Amino acid sequence: MSWCFQCQTEYAEDVSVCVDCGIELVDDAPTELDNVGGSDEEQIVYELHEWAGESRRALDQELTGQNIAHSWLGATLVVRAADEEDVDKIIDATDETGGPVLDPEAEKIAYEVEGWAADEQTAFSEMLARLGIPHEFDQAGDLLVLVEDEDAVEAALDAFQGANDDRPELEGLDANALLSNVFVACDRLRKDPRDNRGVEEILAYAPLLVSHRPPFGFNPVTWNLLGEKTNELVDLLAEGDTSGEDLKLLAKTLTEVLRQMV
Repeated sequence: MSWCFQCQTEYAEDVSVCVDCGIELVDDAPTELDNVGGSDEEQIVYELHEWAGESRRALDQELTGQNIAHSWLGATLVVRAADEEDVDKIIDATDETGGPVLDPEAEKIAYEVEGWAADEQTAFSEMLARLGIPHEFDQAGDLLVLVEDEDAVEAALDAFQGANDDRPELEGLDANALLSNVFVACDRLRKDPRDNRGVEEILAYAPLLVSHRPPFGFNPVTWNLLGEKTNELVDLLAEGDTSGEDLKLLAKTLTEVLRQMV
């Protein structure tokens, strides 16, 4: 089913636009006014009648994606008073960007951004809007974009996460050399978890991997996950009483991931 976020009318799946409001429908049921906060919580309203319908829809999806309780009375937005500061920021960002909206009929993909802070989500949304990339956040907080924009979004993610990572960056050749060295060390430990050279090398290279941000062209999520897992391997080695099979398993997992990168 689909809903109009403004008038809360429910529609069949084959309908994409509200016949009364003329606005594209959303996939998530709107929140009833009485459910915006507890019975003892103050509510505030924003009069957004001058906004275009698609801008109000973009705002609605931003609020939904950031799990901010809200409801609509036509073009009037109702939120908890406790959320006023966050809502002000989102409204300012949406008003400034006024980015394109998603085609409800087009194929989409989702990016999990659950761990992002609200200001990071807003900043990245602004970036996508400046690039002219339609997007929205769903009820689960995932970022939805068109499949045809996947490459552009990946490039934007790399640039955004790099700009927000204050760790020093390795040059491309240095990054490849580091990954190769970590791969060799893990491969040794995969075969023999007490291999002295493997232990020495992983102890030397793990801090370098963790202390540098992903170089241009490397997937930031994969890079950071490698750092976490490599640190985990170092911690297990330091404990001294970890079973050889556990060490082998983690070293094998790292080897398989690194094999695709070096």
